[in-house]
Amino acid sequence: MSNSKKWQLHQVLYLTATISAITAESVRADISQVSIDTSTSQVPRLSEMEFPKTRAEWLSQDLPPTQAETEEVIEITGVQLTPTTDGIEVVLETAGGERVTPTTEVVGDTFIAEIPNAVLALPDGEVFEELNPAPGIELVRVTSLPGERVQISITGIDAPPTAQVRMEAGNLVLSVVQEEAEEIPEIELFVTATRTAEEEEDIPRSVTVIDREEIEEQTNLTTNLSDILGQTVPGLGPPTQNFRDVPQTLRGRGIQVLIDGVPVSTNQNTGAASVLRSISPSAIERIEVVRGPSAAFGEGGTGGLINVITRRPSKDELISTVEARITSRGDLVADSFGNYLEYGLSGTSGIVDYVFNFSTEEFGFAFDGAGDRIPGEGNFIENSRNFNILGKLGVNIGENQRLQVSVNHFDEDSEAEFINDPNVDDDPNADKARALAVDLNCIGVECGDGRQYTSLSLNYSHDSIFGSQLRLQGFYRRNYNLFGVPFEDSTSGNFLLGQQESERFGGRLEVETPFSETFNLLWGADYSNEESSQLYQILDDEFVTSGFRVARLDKEVFWTPPYKIENLGLFAQAKWDISPRWLVSGGVRYENIGVSVDNYTASLFLNEPIDVEGGSINVNDVVFNIGTVYDLTDELSVFANFAQGFGVPDFGRLLRRPPSGFRSIANDLEFTAPQKVDNYELGFRGQWDSVQFSLAGFYNYSDFGVSFVQLNNPPRIDIARGPRRIYGVEATVDWQPSPTWQLGGVISWNEGEDDQDEDGNFDALGTRDIQPLKITAYVENETLPGWRNRLQALFVGGRNRGFESGADFVKIESYFVLDYMSSIKLGPGTVQIGIQNLLDEEYFTIGNQLFAPFSLTNRRAAPGRTISIGYRVEF
Repeated sequence: MSNSKKWQLHQVLYLTATISAITAESVRADISQVSIDTSTSQVPRLSEMEFPKTRAEWLSQDLPPTQAETEEVIEITGVQLTPTTDGIEVVLETAGGERVTPTTEVVGDTFIAEIPNAVLALPDGEVFEELNPAPGIELVRVTSLPGERVQISITGIDAPPTAQVRMEAGNLVLSVVQEEAEEIPEIELFVTATRTAEEEEDIPRSVTVIDREEIEEQTNLTTNLSDILGQTVPGLGPPTQNFRDVPQTLRGRGIQVLIDGVPVSTNQNTGAASVLRSISPSAIERIEVVRGPSAAFGEGGTGGLINVITRRPSKDELISTVEARITSRGDLVADSFGNYLEYGLSGTSGIVDYVFNFSTEEFGFAFDGAGDRIPGEGNFIENSRNFNILGKLGVNIGENQRLQVSVNHFDEDSEAEFINDPNVDDDPNADKARALAVDLNCIGVECGDGRQYTSLSLNYSHDSIFGSQLRLQGFYRRNYNLFGVPFEDSTSGNFLLGQQESERFGGRLEVETPFSETFNLLWGADYSNEESSQLYQILDDEFVTSGFRVARLDKEVFWTPPYKIENLGLFAQAKWDISPRWLVSGGVRYENIGVSVDNYTASLFLNEPIDVEGGSINVNDVVFNIGTVYDLTDELSVFANFAQGFGVPDFGRLLRRPPSGFRSIANDLEFTAPQKVDNYELGFRGQWDSVQFSLAGFYNYSDFGVSFVQLNNPPRIDIARGPRRIYGVEATVDWQPSPTWQLGGVISWNEGEDDQDEDGNFDALGTRDIQPLKITAYVENETLPGWRNRLQALFVGGRNRGFESGADFVKIESYFVLDYMSSIKLGPGTVQIGIQNLLDEEYFTIGNQLFAPFSLTNRRAAPGRTISIGYRVEF
């Protein structure tokens, strides 16, 4: 690390330490606002905190004189614990038998007493801790605090303890009684893998759940959802550090993305914008990820399924949330600053419940680790603002019926002040993309980048109709992407702006019938109809002659002609609990997909125009899945499954750049044949009091893969079909060695090959499909009650196999990124601090390495040190 970077890092750490020091007194002064849950199964995050009234019971006749009457510092020389019939007694021995007056409060499940004008002078150190000293009591902790104070915290497992405080023989005695919890927490169910509500340990496949607390924590670093999932989900490609999803696959294949069951993914994937950038994390309750193909949901999820579940209504009459944050994406450079604002409310009133969430974020410009401005061009939203609105209204009709309407709208746009300098390839000293300042005068075209996503869904459920549960959903959604920063067509030399649009409507029917306590059947149907297209606006020659300052429309050309995809799926899923330790589940699905397009001419990015005869085709197939889970012990289980996925290739890519020999939709069926993926998986899951882990290995195979082949003269990407196989290993571990510490990590490795000429010899797939080894690790500590700190690291390995097979033009180099997060309880809310790329390293993500051989304009460095400071309050 250079001396300048070390000095910059020192500045940032000094700033963070100063903020922490300033707020530490407020943390202690407002400790009654903090809620701590030190359950042995999971160390909580701040959003779990509740604020119950204190239940400390004082024996007023035993209260000593106030501590203010003496100026002597009291030494506490010993701590003794004595079990009682209904709890424990905690005895604090004072050196001279002085009388002390603590202040007390209850925070969450923890009783806290604080003694002023006192120090801890124990023979074995300055902290006393005892885990599980009595039934129902998880932790007794006595520690010194700055300012000559001593704190005693007693944490219950399910509920806060009741304590009586008295002086006895010159010692302070706390008589602690543990009461039972007032209510049993709900079991969180996973609904995506089998389309029914299941506990995670009963699902015979690899799944990942990102809950609200983890989402809030990760948004301290970024609100880009694909980067949050790239950091936390095994098997998913690492963060792209931009707003595209190329290259980011799940187990080497495509991903189907849903929001509350509404399909967000489109058949046409240009990589212009991630489909995950369709909703703000503030509107999300949890994210459920199914790793591996899913026969339950059908077309599109050959690599897996990501279901985003939006915020749930509060059971209270009204709860509001406000959050504000400022962010610098350039180590505090002046025009790198942005801001974020969120307001949400939810509640329940009688039979009606509701959710409303609004968030808006403004971005400055991004700078890399070397301090250079990063050119945007659809990859980094800069000089921009987005907003997201989520609204949900539900009505419970009697005891068994419910009707709910949901609306989500995401809108983002930016103005182009810098473009990617097209002359960088002619500069022998250039080694990466660079930004060129322009004052664009746009005539007849819309300049700047942007995207819009709108979805509307109507859901009806009946929990008891002829002994079954009925669920109906109708939906509409629209995706629109504008990539309005001019870029060059290397084939023709023209500069272009682009627009991509997709509309989809459809519905779902599910009927769940429990035939017995051990056997359950789910059946139903899915239907959708999607129309997609991609239009390019070609600028006239004045854009070049004006020095890239006048963008005037010359003509409009469809790169991808309008085409329709109609999908119908019929499915059935069954679950059988053979014994309390052994269950089997499986299902079958019939899939029918039709594609139609009119006659068109493909010309953009091609040496010569190609006329293609339109028409329609229809393909169908049957896929099935079967899996089993067996509990080896109460804590350890093994699972195995076979699952098939069904999908068609990206017709948009096929239509806009027809492969060799492709001239007719109806006659060239071999190019448009669907791929059917067979996936085999074996794994283990463990759940102990302080350790949780998972380990899974998988292998999948398809006769018709979709490979993107790198071609020269000119450099471009073509498509080849052939057998494909992918395999890998994924592991996760989380450990809570004490109530205040937790650490863990994720390891994902996969590889794959295909046989494009079908001669029996398989060659390594490119990095566009197979991302390198990914290792993440974290360590988190509750330094003081209400003050949590977390370091997390990401390592992405190098990969040469794609280069050696000719699938890549470059070897992929490894990189390492370290992040820091902190949350501090202050007043009624929480201060949140996030520093992404803490070491301010200059590095290049996989995608920006992968496409660099085409042009240096593709070699953009990732953002350097990004600093975020915010405040969140709920009332």
